[in-house]
Amino acid sequence: MAQRTTRIGGQSALPDATASAAEIRRAKWESYVISIAALIIVGAGILGLWVTSTKSIRDNYRHYLIGLAQTAATMIDPQLHESLRHPEQQNGVDYRRAVEPLRRLRQAVPDVHFIYTVVRDGNVVRFVLDAADPTTVNHEGISEQAGLWEVYAEAGPAMLRALGSPNQPGVATATDDPTADSWGTFMSGLAPLRDATGNSIGAIGLDIDASVYIARLATARNSALLGLLPAGILIAMMGIVFFRIRLRSLRDSRAAIQNAQNAKLAFEVLTDERQRLAAVIEGTDVGTWEWDCVEDVLRINERWATMVGQTIDALQPMTMKRWQTMIHPEDLPALQRSLASSSTSASQVSNDEFRIRHASGRWVWTTARWKAMPRAGERSLQRIAGILLDISERKYTELSLQESESRFRSLFELSPVGMALSDAETGRFLQVNDALLAPTGYGRSELLSMCQSDISPPSGSTQTQRQLQPPQAASSPPAPAEIEYVRKDGTTFPALRSGIRMKDASGRDVVWSIVQDISQRKAMEKALADAARTDKLTGLANRALFMERLDRTVKRQRQNKGSGFAVLFLDFDRFKLINDTLGHKAGDELLCQVALRLQSALRAVGTINNDTRDNLVSRFGGDEFLILINGIRTPTDATKCAEQILKSLAPGYTIFNSEVHSLASVGIVTSEQCSGSAEELVRNADLAMYEAKRAGRGCVVMFNDAMHTRLTRHVAIESGLRRAIGTSELSLVYQPIVDLQTGYRVSVEALARWEHPTLGTISPIEFIPIAEESGLIVRLGQWVLQEACETLAAWRSADPTNAPATVSVNLSRAEIAMGKGLLEQVTSTLDRTGIPASSLQLEVTEREVMRNPEAALVLLNELHELGVKLAMDDFGTGTSSLSLLREYPFDTIKIDRSFVQDLTNNRDVLAVIHATIGLIENLGMCSLAEGVEQFEQVAVLQSLGCRFAQGYFFSKPVTAAQAFESEARIEHRQRLAAS
Repeated sequence: MAQRTTRIGGQSALPDATASAAEIRRAKWESYVISIAALIIVGAGILGLWVTSTKSIRDNYRHYLIGLAQTAATMIDPQLHESLRHPEQQNGVDYRRAVEPLRRLRQAVPDVHFIYTVVRDGNVVRFVLDAADPTTVNHEGISEQAGLWEVYAEAGPAMLRALGSPNQPGVATATDDPTADSWGTFMSGLAPLRDATGNSIGAIGLDIDASVYIARLATARNSALLGLLPAGILIAMMGIVFFRIRLRSLRDSRAAIQNAQNAKLAFEVLTDERQRLAAVIEGTDVGTWEWDCVEDVLRINERWATMVGQTIDALQPMTMKRWQTMIHPEDLPALQRSLASSSTSASQVSNDEFRIRHASGRWVWTTARWKAMPRAGERSLQRIAGILLDISERKYTELSLQESESRFRSLFELSPVGMALSDAETGRFLQVNDALLAPTGYGRSELLSMCQSDISPPSGSTQTQRQLQPPQAASSPPAPAEIEYVRKDGTTFPALRSGIRMKDASGRDVVWSIVQDISQRKAMEKALADAARTDKLTGLANRALFMERLDRTVKRQRQNKGSGFAVLFLDFDRFKLINDTLGHKAGDELLCQVALRLQSALRAVGTINNDTRDNLVSRFGGDEFLILINGIRTPTDATKCAEQILKSLAPGYTIFNSEVHSLASVGIVTSEQCSGSAEELVRNADLAMYEAKRAGRGCVVMFNDAMHTRLTRHVAIESGLRRAIGTSELSLVYQPIVDLQTGYRVSVEALARWEHPTLGTISPIEFIPIAEESGLIVRLGQWVLQEACETLAAWRSADPTNAPATVSVNLSRAEIAMGKGLLEQVTSTLDRTGIPASSLQLEVTEREVMRNPEAALVLLNELHELGVKLAMDDFGTGTSSLSLLREYPFDTIKIDRSFVQDLTNNRDVLAVIHATIGLIENLGMCSLAEGVEQFEQVAVLQSLGCRFAQGYFFSKPVTAAQAFESEARIEHRQRLAAS
């Protein structure tokens, strides 16, 4: 370290730069203590890391073993497992069926050497299944596969925990340490086996090769030992560095003591000088401040404190940071920049104005002047000193004047209407705002060099010229009037002008004018007039114009029978899908492009019929368009025109960089079918368009009288259904659901039937869709639910033994959408009828659930919590069956009749149903086959393990009274099928 000389009062002190022997001994002793402590800490950390990593490896491996064991446990068929108890059954048909999933798991996971199941037999443990290859033997000639019902004499604590006891159910576990035998070194994972009721029936074990586990433990131990070597080297180096630093600090501290004595003398001299300077400043009325940048201390005088309404004692300790908290937030950034700038130039005198908060809460305007003073002989900043003056009175006067001028300037510049100040004699513009510049197109400098007459039309009317003249007196300004102004490009625009005459400060006559551009208002008036006859979006004719033109055409056709025409009603298929996916702006763009294509196609149609007189395309509303085509000779001509229009609409549309396709369904009515008004023609064309949609969309349908017949029947069914709900016209029939194992009826499904007084029997296939379309399905569903529950309650009261356990009721899409309303309806119905919730089963189809999966899941969970059973109908006909099985709380899965029909004829269908039944049963649900009509189907379903079935083989849907009469026949046929 270089020597430093300090001179005070002519004396100098030179510190001793040589370390003493005592300082060296002290530094060495402290270095030894620090190094030993560090070595102990590092060693403890490495030891803890070793222990933690060993435990983590063991826990991870045990979790892996337990997870594999639990997975293997789900592959065991409980019933089949319990049937294997005799040694002669080993490797038989049932044994292979039961052990096959375990062998596949063993092949899929190479680490697994043995998979086996064991059960308790009194006080001993016996083997049941062993997935090992029976042909494999070890070096001693012992078979790798354990024998069926062979005693397992080496059952350890882990296996006993998995097997459990009568008082303690089995739990999944694993061995803590590897076990070595003639087959290798292993660790075992074990999990309990449970039957359908959840009772423990044994345990499954997996022996996993433990060589990887042992290797990981050895690697962790070696890594921990190797970690000590660099730590020891680093600690030794740290001890050497600490010794040198500590030796230097002891030497410097001795020199610092001597320097402090010299600094004390210098401080006393500086204090005397400061006192003399303070006496001079106190004689003036100026606040002073001095900021010690090193100590961050701000020294102020009494006048500074008085400016903010406080005393010096109240402001102590004063720092620059505290001063800045008193400054107005809007002024603080500028002051901080000024202070930062002054610190870089010692010769610069800085000046800034800002507000300081007074003790009363008001703001005091001040101005500060200061200069930075660096350290002697250095560039670093030591202190900043300056003065502070109160300028509130002057500042508030200036701000008041600025505010007044700013308000006027804001009103003038930000006014939404044009404003101008002009000379009353010459009309020359003196001031103009932006709102006047915008409509005229002139720049400010250009307009200020012009007069009012320069932007008025040269051939303006007398009224316009009179309005341009300035008013004669302020007391009688003219009323606002519409005039025209000329833009810079020569075009004109309408304006509403008003003004007032006055004198300015110099006594000159001036005119303040307000000029409002009314172009938009005029355009809106025109647009409103056009909107009465045209479509705003597409520019096509609107409904009013089309009906007017069609009415005129109908009248002309009645006067001249040879003048034929056709009305085409177009509705675009799946237009809502485009709105929902791309947005309504994309839908509007598509409609505009469709309008252009329709107009182009209509011109092409004119070349076919050689008559374009009064041809018209109109937008009827939404995505519906009406086309009037004249010059039609035969209905075939109208069909050809419609097909050509569809052809022009077929190519894709580019909508916001996306290509979309949208075809239309077209209904046609011709003048040959014109027996009524224009409104009737449009109604018939609309009806034909809906027939086109029913025919498959994207096609053309000509109106005929049969459509009226169908419409009449549809209306009759809808009105009749409104009246029939709750009357004897509607009734319920019940189709039994049979247990395929016992042959007994366990449930019935309620189905609605309708006998119309005039139309006769109406099939549910016909009236259910009409009920859904008309909104009657909710009332109908409420009636079916109430009737079915009341019937079940009556059965139970009359004959509890033969009454079915449950009754099934189908839910519609609208009922599912009710959410909480459906839950309340079911609860109130159960309360009124007195049947338990477990006796009611509600059936929903997969398609209805997937319309709103999230809401449906919430509703089904709430119904399930209520105790109501849930069944999924038509399983296999949707697109998300597996996710429904996994996530939704269904009790029964009804396999669709389309699969059952091909069960005995199609091997692929048989495989699908086999897998489906296995999946349903393994998930803890009940499988039910619909549409069973043949003895062979019953036999196959029984062999596949299907739980329940319903269909004409057992019984057709029958009345409530007949339901009990058919019970004996159901049981007889079922037992016959089972035999």
